[in-house]
Amino acid sequence: MIRVVMIGFAGVILALLFQQQRREYALYISLGTALLILGFSVEKLSAVMESIRQIQEYTGVDSSMIRILLKMIGITYVSEFAAQICRDAGYGTLGKQIEMFAKLSIMAVSVPILLALIETVEGLMGV
Repeated sequence: MIRVVMIGFAGVILALLFQQQRREYALYISLGTALLILGFSVEKLSAVMESIRQIQEYTGVDSSMIRILLKMIGITYVSEFAAQICRDAGYGTLGKQIEMFAKLSIMAVSVPILLALIETVEGLMGV
C-alpha cells in the first residue's frame, strides 16, 4: 500500500511541475500513474477471486450468480476509472455520461439476480 501511495504522490508532484509549462504532459503523467496503480490493483485481484471461489464453495451459490456479481464489480471499477480520467482532463460531462451508462449497464446485468430473488421470495410465501 505504501508503494502505491508513494507512486501516487510522485505522479501528482510531477504532474504539478509539468502543468505550468506543458499541460498535456501533466495529463500524460497522471494517466501513466493511474495505469501503473491499476496494474498493482490487478495483482490483488487474484486473491479476491480465490476468496470468492471459496465463498461459492461454502455457500453453494450458482456460479452464474457469482459471474454476474463480478461483472457488476468490474463495470463499477472500470467506469469509475474512466470517468475520473475524463474529469481530470477537464471533460466532467463526459465522465458523468460514462457513470450514467455504467449504472444502466449494472441494472441490465443484475436482472437475473433480481428474478432469482423474486422466485425465492415467491417460494417462501408459497404462492
